[in-house]
Amino acid sequence: MASDEVALRQDLEQGGFYLFAIRRGVGVKQLGLRAPHVPNDLLMLFGQELAALLKAGLPLLQSLDVMLERQKHPVFRKSLSTVREKVKGGTALSEAFKTEGQLYPPIFSASLVAGERSGSLETVLRRFVQYLRLNQALKKKAIAASVYPLLLMTGMTGLVTVLLTWVIPQFQSFFEGLGGELPLATRVLLAVANFLKANLYWILGALIGGGLALAWWLRQPGSTLVVDRVMLRIPYLGRLMRMFATSQLARTLSTLLAGGLPLLNALEVAGASIGNRAMAAAVVGATPQIREGRSLTAALESTGMIENLALEMVKVGEQTGALGEMLNAVAEFYDEELDTRMATVLALVEPVMLVLMAFIVGAMLLAFYLPLFQVFSVIH
Repeated sequence: MASDEVALRQDLEQGGFYLFAIRRGVGVKQLGLRAPHVPNDLLMLFGQELAALLKAGLPLLQSLDVMLERQKHPVFRKSLSTVREKVKGGTALSEAFKTEGQLYPPIFSASLVAGERSGSLETVLRRFVQYLRLNQALKKKAIAASVYPLLLMTGMTGLVTVLLTWVIPQFQSFFEGLGGELPLATRVLLAVANFLKANLYWILGALIGGGLALAWWLRQPGSTLVVDRVMLRIPYLGRLMRMFATSQLARTLSTLLAGGLPLLNALEVAGASIGNRAMAAAVVGATPQIREGRSLTAALESTGMIENLALEMVKVGEQTGALGEMLNAVAEFYDEELDTRMATVLALVEPVMLVLMAFIVGAMLLAFYLPLFQVFSVIH
């Protein structure tokens, strides 16, 4: 099975076969499974070491041999072996990696094209490694900022579940033995606890089934586009996601333009590299405007996804002939802005969740002790 029609046709014709028709097979994407890919940390290390070997004067083919001998990752090793054979047969390095399909991000093969055209493959590889390093650092910051709130939410959910399904139902007979009518809050608490205890397995089954159904739907074509559009409309969080996507776009575009890739090709690759599919579709849809002669600022403005500040900075870059540097400045600005905003959100989320947890547990304890307070008041 080949990654695309061109690669299949070339492979078969080189082997002496005549191709009548091509039919696409069923792959992991059609089955709803995640396609294999080379991890970014391995790709970053590969780019750094390949750049060092090329700078030392080692020929490309021998450099690939060295990298292949050291590679342990099975998917990457198999792909690298295929790439090496294609390069040995006269295929360009960028084309060899491009035919590997989704194993590598689009910016990788585009960067290699820019390096081959400009004759500075080693420099472009180092710039690509720097791009990956900055992107990884930003993603790690976002993940680190969300860990503590998720732990608090998980802990609160677990505590409330244990109280409602195990602790409180055990005191029902005790409350009934007190005599008289129980307070409304206590009756509601006992009703909720009994319902959860009696239907716990059904509720868990429904949650698991709903999760599986959601996971299946998310693997269907176009589902991520719908989700990303909804995410961009969420107050405050949507703006954070838009800023992150703008940073990705600006940094990718800056990297490709600095490598010598034409603006039209660079914008197509940069748009496809955006994590948010809704914004990626809008940017890729605006690329024909560059072919028609419009400016990058006008093309980006037509998407309705880019903020005015970023558009003004891009416009200045186009007018001064320093578009690559200005795009890099846009990415750095939004990276700093994201750091500040995420720190602010985290500082607010922690006390809010702690107060919410205290309120829920406190309300449950109050409903739990109200019958005892009534008994004590009657005795006195």
